[in-house]
Amino acid sequence: MSSLAHATLGYSDSDLLRLTEMMSGGDPITSPHEIRRILDKYAYLDDWRTDYRIQSVRSSLNNTHITCIDGAILSYGLLELLFPATKRRLLAIHRRDPKKDEECGHCVALYWAADGRIGAFSKSSFKGLGHRDAVFPDETAIATSFAEAYVEMGFEPLYFGVSRLEDAAPDVDWRCSDGALNEISSLLQATYEYGFSIEQKDER
Repeated sequence: MSSLAHATLGYSDSDLLRLTEMMSGGDPITSPHEIRRILDKYAYLDDWRTDYRIQSVRSSLNNTHITCIDGAILSYGLLELLFPATKRRLLAIHRRDPKKDEECGHCVALYWAADGRIGAFSKSSFKGLGHRDAVFPDETAIATSFAEAYVEMGFEPLYFGVSRLEDAAPDVDWRCSDGALNEISSLLQATYEYGFSIEQKDER
């Protein structure tokens, strides 16, 4: 991991030391799905609206609170660092709150298990939007599982897209930047390709 991180990815010794600290205190991380243990050590940044700031892998490693998109970028980067042969993507989902007529997004990192099934790493304050085990046959199936969770909460799922972060944000240093990376939000929204056809529940 160290030579890869230094030679091609740009991480510093202090970045890798922080990652080592995050992985300590439990069993070694020997498979991709165990990355969720690192994500679970972070608190969710509930007041993200007051100072919206998307963080790089480095910034999240050195923080204690993250948002969903921070968690997705961090997980994506950790897959690259720890399990570079594992296929990974970002899944961005858009939904609407009918009660407030407000739209918002959610972002998770997808990973492919050895048998081709797909799982997800997700950071959220909503219980139904947590991690997904690698049991889904394709991207649409796992996106639908998040959409169904939205329906259960009274939200309307709208669109989703799946992309490589390298393709969606080719000019953004999502690994090591110390600044805000808010442009990633609009870049991911540009990847929306599919809509949902999920029946809304009647709350009467």
